[in-house]
Amino acid sequence: MQNSFIYSELGKKIIGAQFVFRKAVGAVCCGLLFANVPLVMAEEHQHANEHAEHMHAMGHDMHEHEMDHSQHEQQLAKRGTHKVSVASFTIPDAKLTDMNGEQVALHDIFDKNSSIILNFVFTSCTTICPAMSGTFQQVQAKLGKKRREAKLVSVSIDPENDTPAKLKEFAANYQAGTQWKLLTGTYENSVLVQKTFDVYVGDKMNHKPVTFLRAKGTANSWVRIDGLVDASVILKEYDKLNKPKKNKQ
Repeated sequence: MQNSFIYSELGKKIIGAQFVFRKAVGAVCCGLLFANVPLVMAEEHQHANEHAEHMHAMGHDMHEHEMDHSQHEQQLAKRGTHKVSVASFTIPDAKLTDMNGEQVALHDIFDKNSSIILNFVFTSCTTICPAMSGTFQQVQAKLGKKRREAKLVSVSIDPENDTPAKLKEFAANYQAGTQWKLLTGTYENSVLVQKTFDVYVGDKMNHKPVTFLRAKGTANSWVRIDGLVDASVILKEYDKLNKPKKNKQ
């Protein structure tokens, strides 16, 4: 009987020890498992981000490739048809970014010491923007010595894609001189400038060709040319605005 009791107590201790051992082993395994969870989650998060960036890039390329230029092509078909009007615009207190990556205040760009010729473009446009920029290139050349007092300004309506580097490449394609300023910036400030000049249409694919001119020494009075025009039309309006005034006797 005594031996049976001893064996019974010994068996209980062995079973208890086995239970403690298994529990300890389980705890260690769980610890190792959960210790690796942050690493696994971090790796999965990184892979997810890389996948999302890849898909975004692919989507952007496909979007650019599949852009609907039908509205722009209609504008090209109407080339030479234009409307000239006079409007008043107050320049907002905002900043844009030039092709060197420097922020510039709009009030400095549109200062009274220069005659201004302004348009709105985006670098991935393959229809009216090349035509408008080619016209600006001709205007730049035909201004001759008068370009010293003139400032050509092109504002991007697609600032999220038109980086300073893209603007610099775009400027080189049209041999833009120092008096031709190409500007991008934040989406909000680009929209602000577009709305200021009443050319904001939301979707860049609905973008219409409009050119603005302002005489040297004036602030808010602008000539607006709606339509895709040749350099001769812009230069004619430029000369009208900057024609020396006769002194009244």
